Amino acid sequence: MKFNNRDNPVHKIGDKLVWESRSTAVNLVVLMTPIKNMKDIRVLVAQRGPKAADCQGFYNLVAGYLDWDENGTEAAVRECWEETGLNLIELCWSEGIQIISNNLNQPWHVKTDPSANRQNISLRYGLKLLTKGEFPDLNTDNNEVVGEVENPQWMPIEEIPNYQWAFDHDQVIFDYLASR
Repeated sequence: MKFNNRDNPVHKIGDKLVWESRSTAVNLVVLMTPIKNMKDIRVLVAQRGPKAADCQGFYNLVAGYLDWDENGTEAAVRECWEETGLNLIELCWSEGIQIISNNLNQPWHVKTDPSANRQNISLRYGLKLLTKGEFPDLNTDNNEVVGEVENPQWMPIEEIPNYQWAFDHDQVIFDYLASR
């Protein structure tokens, strides 16, 4: 049999061998709709700031990398808090919030195509919520790298085509909407 793989580079650090490997990214689609206007569907997004590694000025979903000793759900919740100031655990238990669809415990999609996005493996999580009140306030106070993310917002889904998107996240949003 013939395979397409190649050996991962290995580095000797002290007396240990350390292998380079593919990174695992988490993407999170959070949709929220006010009960008083069911047509007003919004998605949680942010703009990539001047300190982002690439695609500065483009919009994206909450996204980041899986850290050591962290599962995908924990990474999605952490990235959401870091990039938007939103505590998903508290939000989901808030009075006035109703969970319509919860894909936080298990990704709704896993992407492993090595030709896409620097060989990253992407775990896509999602959450659909109804709110009896206003959309929660957002901020960048918890950014690990100041200036990496800017302008977190609840974007109306009909405005998605008006912006440039990093990593095809506009399509990821539409895929999630279509999947449920």
